[in-house]
Amino acid sequence: MRRPPGPQALVDAVRAAARRAPGRPALRGAGGEIGYGDLADRLASPDIGGDRRVLRVSGTVDDAVELLRLACGGHDVLLLDAAATDWEVERARGLFQGAGGRPGGRDRAPVLGLCTSGTTGLPKIVDTPWAELLANARACARALRFGEHDVVWSTAAMPHRMSLDRSLLAGLLTGATVVMRSGLLGPAEFHRTLRDERVTVLLTIPFLYRGYIERLAGEPDVVQSWALRACVAGGEPLPDDLRERWRAVTGLPLLPAYGTTEDGSLTLGRGDPGEGVGAPLEGVELTVDASGEIMARHAWADGTPWRRTGDLGRLDDHGRLHITGRRGELMNIGGRRVDPHEVEQALRMINRVTDCVVAGTPGPGGEEMVAFVVTDGDVPNAELRRGLAALLSPHKLPHRFVRLSEIPRGLTGKARRGMLVADLMRRTETESR
Repeated sequence: MRRPPGPQALVDAVRAAARRAPGRPALRGAGGEIGYGDLADRLASPDIGGDRRVLRVSGTVDDAVELLRLACGGHDVLLLDAAATDWEVERARGLFQGAGGRPGGRDRAPVLGLCTSGTTGLPKIVDTPWAELLANARACARALRFGEHDVVWSTAAMPHRMSLDRSLLAGLLTGATVVMRSGLLGPAEFHRTLRDERVTVLLTIPFLYRGYIERLAGEPDVVQSWALRACVAGGEPLPDDLRERWRAVTGLPLLPAYGTTEDGSLTLGRGDPGEGVGAPLEGVELTVDASGEIMARHAWADGTPWRRTGDLGRLDDHGRLHITGRRGELMNIGGRRVDPHEVEQALRMINRVTDCVVAGTPGPGGEEMVAFVVTDGDVPNAELRRGLAALLSPHKLPHRFVRLSEIPRGLTGKARRGMLVADLMRRTETESR
């Protein structure tokens, strides 16, 4: 049966690695292990289809194999985190099933769908052709000099482009071993994974690097047990003090990275002071328009238009990108973008919530989400949290609830988020004195 066009280059890479060393682990970690020989067999005779599938994943070895099997079979796959609620899944499924108007048939190239919050408050489905995914993954692998003896681990959730581009796909294209384990691990478990898995390339968010370095500072012998050669920080801005401290404690540079769901991985730094988020990857072109918004396009596809990233920044004289802010109101919570309008929509579905507005505020570990809420009578915070937990993923739950008698709004009816955040910060500063 004819295999539809799609991730054929990935299948070829897996087969080549299997011929050289069939027993070498391709994937290992949560859910067990699979070698390159067995993975090649699993991808050799896929279920040829052509429809659109929704795959909820927790980042196990089986999840990764199923994604690749479906893609090789010609299926469009929408990848969702297993923590997504039924409400979120059904909304995303409806958008995915009706997206794009792409022609059916078994001979067309499948796409991977990823879900990200849109500026209108509804989820946005990003359809990415596999050719583009693999080209981006190859660029990541070259930039990080992946080889067969590398062991790559990304702590980001599997539907995150940092895990897909820089870890799963980049690792398999080069015959490396990919560790399948994600989530907010405690310091002891984090260090144990690095040591036992003999990880050589680590990818995680600055928030976790900052948390893990506290133990390292007190136990310098831990670093000596590592096999690490490269550490990448993405998903949120990398503070200069963290970059400097990581190098001082571990002896390793902390490499900043930048990307978007729509465009994948765009830059990688070298760990140098003042480099921002680094230079564009191979095949990536960046520019900044007159308003300061960063725009990106890929050189591997002819006629690719410039795409707005929603982020603000500048390019220095060496072509390195510096992020200066974000356009719009999307929040960066622990490395994941959250649309406040989606959280507000869920809040208004809770009984006796009459009005609300959600905003991001500075916190000790990065941006935190605060919900300003107006209710009809006394509604305990625990009840609000339970109601939201039934509708939203854990990372979308507010860090704090602030009760108001009314939400201040401008002449157009738009909530004054900036004024609410400024008032809250003033009160917090006064209370801490």
